[in-house]
Amino acid sequence: MRAMAVATALLIATIAASPAQASQTSQADPKPDHVFADPGQRPAHGNANAAPGETGTTAGRLESRILPIVHICSPTLRIRAQEMTAAQLTATCTSLANQDAYFHGVVKDSGPVANDYNTTLEVDVFNSSADYKAYARKIYGIDTNNGGMYLEGDPSKTGNQPRFICYERTDASPGWQIWNLNHEYTHYLDGRFNLYGDFNASQTTPTVWWGEGIAEYISYSYRGVTYASAVAEAGKHTYSLQTLFDTTYANSDVSRTYNWGYLAARYMVEKHPADVSTVLGYYRAGDWTAARSFLTSLDYESDWNAWLTAVAAGA
Repeated sequence: MRAMAVATALLIATIAASPAQASQTSQADPKPDHVFADPGQRPAHGNANAAPGETGTTAGRLESRILPIVHICSPTLRIRAQEMTAAQLTATCTSLANQDAYFHGVVKDSGPVANDYNTTLEVDVFNSSADYKAYARKIYGIDTNNGGMYLEGDPSKTGNQPRFICYERTDASPGWQIWNLNHEYTHYLDGRFNLYGDFNASQTTPTVWWGEGIAEYISYSYRGVTYASAVAEAGKHTYSLQTLFDTTYANSDVSRTYNWGYLAARYMVEKHPADVSTVLGYYRAGDWTAARSFLTSLDYESDWNAWLTAVAAGA
């Protein structure tokens, strides 16, 4: 999700490996794909109660003290961290830079949407979940009963600072990760290059199938990791494609939002790229009604079900 205070179960984002490296280790299922049972590991998304980190404020001084490392990856990406090694910083920058190129290759955009000034993403990394819970509320005014939070802000305002506030984990394979990194980075890219306006604007009509689906699709396909739980769901044939086009945060559960969002986005990207181009053209212009009308006119149900069977069999 881009900017909504909803706790959801998301994926582990492996940042230390490039896609080529990940493909060599993806034969075993990632553990886990999603964490359903522990709400403390589920990212949330929302708006800070006040501008975080303003110079001279209590929150700003605390941010500078707790997150002293400032590392510039590129003109569009910087990291503030509590404790990261030079190798970890480099690996993170490399992973996100490569993901950036991968994303643009998939969505085939021609640049940022109009009136979007979210030019530089800040990734704020706490050393652990405990540190995140201890300090993030004080610095950013956010809830911390989650696995991190993306704050989009108002992209139409010059100088707006989008942030992904997150933490490190050392208890998951391959041994060190920034939790939920690649999924959330996709939300930033999607908001800047595909979805006109802020989060609320994008929810004018049902767009969850795309927003959450493409974030899952990019994260898993970029890292070369099999999305085991989604593959298992495909064999159940639970939802028609048209039903998934109707998905909202209000009418769906974790499986429909993420597993089935992934399947819907993957199907459309891989099987009907011209239709994706049409839909994104409307999304980029903020013409949500036209996108909705186009999607509801499609009839691929027979092919969709055949494709689901193939995916479940390992395609």
